[in-house]
Amino acid sequence: MLVLQRLQPCLIPLGFALLAACAHAPLMTPAPPPSREDAIKQLQAATPCCKSWSELPFHTPLPDSPQDFTIESTSPVAELDGEHTHYLAFVLPAWHAPYRVLFKAQPSARHLQSSYLFAPTATLLDAQFQPLRSADVALCEYIGWRPGLSGAFGSIRVNDPSAKYLVVTTSAAQLKTNTYWEQSPAAFSGDASSPAASGSFAIPHGPDGNVSVGVLTSSYRGAVDNAICGKPKQSTLLR
Repeated sequence: MLVLQRLQPCLIPLGFALLAACAHAPLMTPAPPPSREDAIKQLQAATPCCKSWSELPFHTPLPDSPQDFTIESTSPVAELDGEHTHYLAFVLPAWHAPYRVLFKAQPSARHLQSSYLFAPTATLLDAQFQPLRSADVALCEYIGWRPGLSGAFGSIRVNDPSAKYLVVTTSAAQLKTNTYWEQSPAAFSGDASSPAASGSFAIPHGPDGNVSVGVLTSSYRGAVDNAICGKPKQSTLLR
């Protein structure tokens, strides 16, 4: 007891010091996404794992409803048709009837002024890994009543029974374009204090980002079919 009484004056300041250290410990925040320019530089500098369609790893079945995927600087890179690109490779379901595949991209950053979108290029391959059709998927903006129904939407139709595989990449042409965005950042992120809370935007396309891919289901059909693809033309009756 006598020892504790003698140590008590020393323990109290030590306790306050530890509390102060904890109170001032910096909070860890997620690293911001790279700029579009940096993402493109990282992609061009990466070493490709594959240089032909047949070398891609076709192990993942196409999801029967849209599933989220994150493509980032550490994701695999292929060199296809002379271009570096990140990729997603899918095995298509057994053919029964024509169907649509949905693509949904999300802005890379909280504020639209510093964001870009991964804009997909879809290539259908046959059983011998030969391209049947390739298309830069046009993206259109839709803000739904829940986050899963908000983003930049597009789709392709699979109407060829010989299509066995789907590869999602991004092309040089896609990287030169952008997606029209009418809603404000506040509407998308819930940040009403955003410095750009109104107006329209043109979000550039980048080589990576968050994208959802899968068979188009009824719950997403309205978002795809009713998405805004460009600024509406002013009626001559209102001029």
